[in-house]
Amino acid sequence: MKTLNTFFVRWQTLLLFSAILIVGIFARTWEFASLPPGLNVDEASIGTEAYYLYKYGMDRYGMTYPVHLISWGSGQNALYAYLLIPFVALKGINAFSVRLPMMLAGIFAMPLIFVAGRRLLGEKFALLAMFFLAISPWHIVNSRWAVESNIMPFLFLTGFTALTLADTKNWWFLVSSIFFALCLYAYGTAYAGVPVFLLLTVPLLLKLKRITPAQTVISAAVFTMLAFPILLFLAVNTLKLETLHLGVITIPRLPVEARYETMAAVFGESPFAAVAKNTRILFDVLWTQSDAFPWNFVTPYGYFYTYTFPLVLLGFALTLPFKFIHEKRPERWLIAAWMLAAVVVGIIHPINLTRFNLIFTPILLCIALLFIDLDKHLPKLIPVITVIFSVAFVFFTRAYHGEEYKKVTSALFNEGIVPAIEYAAPKSKSLVCFTDEHYSLYIYVLLTQKFHPSEYIHDLEWIDPTDPADPARTLLALKQFRFKPDDCLSDPDAAYILTLRESPPNPNIAYKEKKFTKFVVYLPK
Repeated sequence: MKTLNTFFVRWQTLLLFSAILIVGIFARTWEFASLPPGLNVDEASIGTEAYYLYKYGMDRYGMTYPVHLISWGSGQNALYAYLLIPFVALKGINAFSVRLPMMLAGIFAMPLIFVAGRRLLGEKFALLAMFFLAISPWHIVNSRWAVESNIMPFLFLTGFTALTLADTKNWWFLVSSIFFALCLYAYGTAYAGVPVFLLLTVPLLLKLKRITPAQTVISAAVFTMLAFPILLFLAVNTLKLETLHLGVITIPRLPVEARYETMAAVFGESPFAAVAKNTRILFDVLWTQSDAFPWNFVTPYGYFYTYTFPLVLLGFALTLPFKFIHEKRPERWLIAAWMLAAVVVGIIHPINLTRFNLIFTPILLCIALLFIDLDKHLPKLIPVITVIFSVAFVFFTRAYHGEEYKKVTSALFNEGIVPAIEYAAPKSKSLVCFTDEHYSLYIYVLLTQKFHPSEYIHDLEWIDPTDPADPARTLLALKQFRFKPDDCLSDPDAAYILTLRESPPNPNIAYKEKKFTKFVVYLPK
């Protein structure tokens, strides 16, 4: 027994690290690709863009290597599409390949937060922060599907970790600047979040002589060089300039106002009223730990088990430079700076759990900090809260993998639409007509048929081209495909892909039916 205790004491950190990592990997890989079932339209969009960039060297609108995608009209972040290229090249466009980089990022984030936490406040804090990230409902849910903006927290964490490692004798500060620059291509909220964070931290690091002026100048130059194309994109769309081409790289002018303009308070007619409204939304989302999008959370577990926001506030207070805090004040300020940068994003933009994804990692750090400080006075606290949160994690896992969540996401992620198209398209001798109860179904046509942009780009007609946000959501037609059932009414040979509650519009024609989960294919007999 003494030998066993000695072994555990000697290897305690490694054993706990390994156990947490195994739990985190399990939570992110069990039923991976099949849960959520289907493929969300944004996943289909980014996967299609990645394939087109790989196969044709252009996006689906025929623009060569854009720094930002046009997507639905108001833009889609491009970085994840480029990260996807080797995966779709090897495995095609499917849920496994499109979600794999996000899942890997979710796994690699756990060792990263451990490294950052150990550098900030020691191994106990590092292990607790890693444990919270491993079992965080927010992080698990968003590691398992591929809305492209959710790669940004991983890149920011990588930059943050490099920043914690920076000193005058190494070049980790340069590494951090590279990842912070990449954040600008990952999600538009970084346009505000990254500069605010750097303004709150770099002067302090210089003052404490943890980085040198030379390191700062070189890193700033690299950051500016990497950020220059996206800065051009902002200039082109804010100033309403024409699309630019830098060799094969395209700086696109979007067909409507970019999303950063339509949502940011500073661009509105009443910025102060917008800021007040955004602040109310911010606190509502943080308090309720939910939003209007069921795929972002699992009821009733929120982003971190529903009732933990008061712990966040207490932990955040411990990151601020109050006189009663004497230990590791600069390190605590790095966490505070991340929180404050995220809050600025929430004040500028009306947020939901996706748009506010920059805040949830520092939230976990704040909760871990609170318990670490309390542990100095209550030495049995951390084992107790570890058990409590572990039990909550078990119940969350049951709910996430349960039938109710699968049922909700199956409908929202259009489960069955891809095999339905793959079945109907080669069998139809004429038109293929879709239900109009779901939007953006044309993206699944591009995903499955892989038309070269030159085959359709000059014939695109949109149902609502004046939509100020997403004019490119729904097409009238794409080659032989139509996106309203009535558009095929005069064609007796048309095939239909409809929802379970719909029937073809012409009752006088006999059809052969085949069900694909949430959709039914009707082929004329």
